[in-house]
Amino acid sequence: MTIAPPPSNLRRAAPIVAGLCSVYILAHFYRVSTGVIAPDIMAETGIGAEAMGGLSGAFFFAFALFQIPVGILLDRFGPRLVVPLLLIFAVVGALVFAVSDSALGLTIGRALMGMGTASILMGSLVVATRWFPPDRFAAVASFFVAMGTLGALMATTPLAAVSEAAGWRGAFFIMAGVTLLFGVVAFLVVRDAPPGHAYYTRKHESLRQVARGLGEVLRNPQLKFIVSINSVAYAAVLAITALWGGPYLAQVYGLEPVARGNVLLLMTVGQVLGHLTYGRLDRILDTRKGLIVFGATASIAILLILALSPALPLWGVTTMFVAFGFISGYSVIITTHGRAIFPERLVGRGMTTNNTSVFLGAAIVQWATGAIIGAFVTDAGETPEVAYRVMFGFLAALQIAALVFYSRAQDAKPSEDLARQRAD
Repeated sequence: MTIAPPPSNLRRAAPIVAGLCSVYILAHFYRVSTGVIAPDIMAETGIGAEAMGGLSGAFFFAFALFQIPVGILLDRFGPRLVVPLLLIFAVVGALVFAVSDSALGLTIGRALMGMGTASILMGSLVVATRWFPPDRFAAVASFFVAMGTLGALMATTPLAAVSEAAGWRGAFFIMAGVTLLFGVVAFLVVRDAPPGHAYYTRKHESLRQVARGLGEVLRNPQLKFIVSINSVAYAAVLAITALWGGPYLAQVYGLEPVARGNVLLLMTVGQVLGHLTYGRLDRILDTRKGLIVFGATASIAILLILALSPALPLWGVTTMFVAFGFISGYSVIITTHGRAIFPERLVGRGMTTNNTSVFLGAAIVQWATGAIIGAFVTDAGETPEVAYRVMFGFLAALQIAALVFYSRAQDAKPSEDLARQRAD
């Protein structure tokens, strides 16, 4: 039986939400931190576009591969323990990244960062599932993601400014210390569920039951449709903010680190506003599928404009980037749709299985776009504008294919979630 949390529990949830938001900010920072400083890393270490795409994608490969184990750990031990402990890997990863001079060392550092932050969003959403009523889940999830995106803001102009003052290595030494501090704070304030919740009396599953539950998740007939759109929606955003936005603005428009950081900062502000907007529209329009179809269609349109329009002025590119950031907020509704197809007892495994597709897709797209850009690099080491236009077209094609497949999914309306809760 599912019981809606009473108002007193919702008030007690405020410091928990704040603690989880603080560590999720770190996750977003690490995720996109190579976007602004990629040209500097490439210049200092001598690595090429393909290697840069590979090391940036290592974060997402590690993140994706760790998702199902994280789901099991979250269901078994709870977010309060799992999230802070895994953050130790992120601390080590930041330190390794800061001292590395080779593509291998940088790749290992990025992979450790991915492992260390792999549980934060899913752990936060597991907590939200237990502390908030189901018809509020989209709003709470969008708030988590919007606040986490502040970390992406930190990885734009602020990171560029710190890198100019202390070097990009110094910035990662600082982030290692901040990560350790925030991990301690999360352990002190986070609680897995409200007092009296069934989580505290539920018998721990045996390994056989764990495997059976995972099998139940994988057999869900709606999962494949969610996975299809999940694997490309956020990946397209990350291809710009976490990797090629900085080099594109540097090589095509000649922007210095802070200037290109400003453009990506505006794009990230658009993401924050988009997440918050979609979270409210979820309940107002009482549809998730409709919002996802709209968001994907608009994203495809923007990517096609970038792909088919040669020599756009800087203000035009900036406008397209900001609009794309805002529209991409529909990814939080994909997460909400994915949550709605699983019962509470499988919420950790269900959401992390969905999230595996997000970051496996991101990793593959990072590698693939690196190969695309690398194919156009001249003998003089310059990258022509057409390379980036082909990349934008590639991202649009991926989203078109995913949208066509996702269109067969059943809607999961917030009103239906609430009706099921009342029936229980």
